[in-house]
Amino acid sequence: MRAGTFRQDLYHRVVVFPIQLPALRQRKEDIPALVEHLVRQVCGQNGWKSIPFTSGAIVALQAYPWPGNIRELRNVVERLLLLAEEVIEAAAVEQALPNARMAGTDFARNAVGPLAGRVMEFERATVLAELERNHRHVTSAAKALGLERSHFYKKCQQLGIDLKME
Repeated sequence: MRAGTFRQDLYHRVVVFPIQLPALRQRKEDIPALVEHLVRQVCGQNGWKSIPFTSGAIVALQAYPWPGNIRELRNVVERLLLLAEEVIEAAAVEQALPNARMAGTDFARNAVGPLAGRVMEFERATVLAELERNHRHVTSAAKALGLERSHFYKKCQQLGIDLKME
């Protein structure tokens, strides 16, 4: 409207009830539900079989800064469904993300909240990714992270990771 490319009277008709939505990068807790919805939508539109995402894959999606918002998420989900065979894992997500190598370095820049919460979020993502890499084998994941198995169990408990369910 200010640039003169949108009529002022039309703007006032449209802006009866403005809705402000935070960017996807600010509501990462919504990503699991959005992915579930997008999988149903994309598979339904294309007649594809639904393919499940592992918890590590969801964590990898949540770690990405999402500059393109929901449309970018939909494109990534569709790309993953096209390329996957049985299950979508964290490694596939990391390869499918635009600028995937840069996503990890942007973690500190995109994190919000107190330091303790940021550290906990990073630790949780790291532990879940390592569990995924080791096919849920606790001893191998603990060893890869340089932890004794008992300390690994305690860390998982602190981070709210259920080793039986995830």
